[in-house]
Amino acid sequence: MPPQSIKASEVGIEKAKTALRRKKWNNEGLASRVVVVTIKKSNKSTEDEKRTEGISVSTVKSFFARNGVTPDNFMAICEALGLDWEEIQDLNPTALAKKSLPNDNAVAESREISLPNDNLIAELEQPNINYNNPFIPQHGKIDDPKFFFGREREIRRVFETLNSGSSVAIIGERAIGKSSVLQAIYREAPNQLHHPRQPIYLDLKNVCDENDFYGALCHKAGIKTVKGYLLERALESHRLLLLLDEVEKMTWDGFTNQVRGQLRGLAEGNNAPLRLVVAACTSLDTLFPDSQDKNMTSPFKGICIEETLKQWDEKISREFIASRLQASWLTPVANPVNFTEAEIAGLIAESGGYPQKLMQLCYQTYAGYIN
Repeated sequence: MPPQSIKASEVGIEKAKTALRRKKWNNEGLASRVVVVTIKKSNKSTEDEKRTEGISVSTVKSFFARNGVTPDNFMAICEALGLDWEEIQDLNPTALAKKSLPNDNAVAESREISLPNDNLIAELEQPNINYNNPFIPQHGKIDDPKFFFGREREIRRVFETLNSGSSVAIIGERAIGKSSVLQAIYREAPNQLHHPRQPIYLDLKNVCDENDFYGALCHKAGIKTVKGYLLERALESHRLLLLLDEVEKMTWDGFTNQVRGQLRGLAEGNNAPLRLVVAACTSLDTLFPDSQDKNMTSPFKGICIEETLKQWDEKISREFIASRLQASWLTPVANPVNFTEAEIAGLIAESGGYPQKLMQLCYQTYAGYIN
């Protein structure tokens, strides 16, 4: 059975608070913008989608207090904040309960208490020993701008290409930072595009098949779920910047050349409804050979200019390490950590120029100092 409630992790709440500040909303503003989508089966073969705009402020407060809220509300709050709910949820929701309920007798006592006592609050808010470690996050895309580093040149070229009327394919190996660059483009689009477009980010890891893709795209665009000519007509008055992460998913079963062909059609022309930024590990012509086998034009050929993400060189790697060790958001301490020259050289060499690996290695080295 699905969980009756979901709550956010400590790191997830920090991301949510950052997103709330970025949007300049308060709890009431967020509550009014949340759109809850529920799917109900009307019979064995059909499903009805119900959209409810707005939730109670108390639900928002429960979310930020790390109390459990229903899965629909949890996902809708994350959606309104532009966050991936799977990255925000607490994957170990029983950890705090075990702290505050050490034995069976305490369970009965806790039901009579409406608020935890001051000692318990102090215990729960006690930062862990690595709180001050600046080399985070160690995994996944970086969606908080204060943690994003480098790639200014590549991002500038992406917007130059977009402003020239073309779409972009960001090509790079795994763990090279493609998803983080997409997030940066998403954030900067309102200020960098000469002709305004609504940025929409879709991670295809969370999309099951072609129908699911159309549903996700239309939901993000704020239109009824349609495809084919009806989608073209529905988007006539829209100008979107569609950022597709993990576009390799479109080679899997459940996707056909038809959906890729429609994306091409919607992205062609200076005043096209869509402008695309797609992220992939290999060239798109290599990734989608099925079109060529059928003597058709490759779906993204001619409309996506490729921008390759390469490994960091020694200079940028050193600048990254220095920026994190001197970050303004670090908790001040009497004796701040500094890496030795030998450590820095070793970290750069071992990372091979891969940002995520360098982050992980630096995290371990920093943790060794503060432990």
